[in-house]
Amino acid sequence: MAEGHGSSGVLEVVVVSPARQLYEGEAQWVTVPGADGQLGIRPMHADLVAALGAGPLRIGQSGGQVTRFAVKGGFLKVGNNHVTILVDRAVTESDVNAGEARQELEETLAALQHPETDEEFAALLEQRAWSEARIKLSGSK
Repeated sequence: MAEGHGSSGVLEVVVVSPARQLYEGEAQWVTVPGADGQLGIRPMHADLVAALGAGPLRIGQSGGQVTRFAVKGGFLKVGNNHVTILVDRAVTESDVNAGEARQELEETLAALQHPETDEEFAALLEQRAWSEARIKLSGSK
């Protein structure tokens, strides 16, 4: 970490899944699905460690380019304009199987009609968010 880098107005972002490193580079902003809602990170953000839920991960780069992933679970660490995102599962736009995600969503919505425990309900809500994020990432409805 270079001295004075914290005031550069740019984030250094790394996204890693168990399978591979998904992204490394500079960004203007990052949004991630926190365990309790969406989190937005901009330069000079306070230090933070947070659990991730399921949903869209977006990385805004210079020139208006946005890199998108659908992620499920993991952790986020922010400090000194460095953002490290460790995810349990992730797919890129080109990796999404929209048909599979739609099928999982239908099954999850049916199961949500009659969950047996609070834990099952919470797991089904996360599964729904994971399926919906992949469908949205694929560009299909």
